[in-house]
Order: sequence, then C-alpha cells, then structure tokens
Amino acid sequence: MESPHLIILKKAIQGEQIPGAEQRDALVRLDHMLTDLAADLQIPFRGPYVGLRQAPEQHLLAVARHRWSQEDSRWGVAICSQHPRYDLRAEWTLATVSRERLPLVVQALPAFFSGYANIAAQTFAPSRPSVSRLKTLAELFAR
Repeated sequence: MESPHLIILKKAIQGEQIPGAEQRDALVRLDHMLTDLAADLQIPFRGPYVGLRQAPEQHLLAVARHRWSQEDSRWGVAICSQHPRYDLRAEWTLATVSRERLPLVVQALPAFFSGYANIAAQTFAPSRPSVSRLKTLAELFAR
C-alpha cells in the first residue's frame, strides 16, 4: 500500500477534485522523498515542461544540484526556468508554485517519474533501492 500523499496526487492526476491545500501538502512530502532519492543518485534530469499558457517551455521540472541561496545548495527537484546562457535556474519547489501552475505540475508527474526512473535505471543497477523506488513511483503514476 502506498503512502496517502501519493494516493492524493494520483487521484488528482486522474481528475478527481482534490483541494489545493491537500495537493500542496502531498507535494511537500513528495519533495522530501525526491530530495533523498536525488541526493543518493546525483543524476541530473530535465523533465517535462510546466510553463504557463503564454510560455509553455519557459519552465520545467528538473533534478539537479540546485542553488537556493549562497549557503543552500542541494540535490533535489525544482521548477526551473531555462536560459541559453545561464542554463537552469531553480525558481520554486514542487509545493510553492502558483495556483495556476499547480495542476500543470501535478499532471506532469507521470512523465517526470517515467523519465527519471529510466535515466536512473540506465545509470545504476536496478537493484539499487533508489532506482527501485523510482520505478515503483513511475508505475504508480502510470496506472
């Protein structure tokens, strides 16, 4: 049985009406989980776009060693802007996006986990616990 926060996100992806506060709480918990997985694997990954209507390719989900401040640089997932000269810039965590962007982030989770799990499986042995967990998450959100 999966964690309740993952079930909430899966239901939201499937179109069930889930209050924004519940989705954000679930995303906070997912963010903590992904921070641990990303820190273990340390594989950069550019996931699906989550830009708004005016600029759909301006923001994307990305796993990297994000620099949040001078003192805070760590592996994890973030919503990033892209710049030809400066590459990725972390702008928001999963749960701190705007109300307008929240459904885009939630709907992008299946593609994100599918891609990230594939990259991890190509880089490390499938028996590694972090790779196995990503594969499980990809399967959960794909159903």
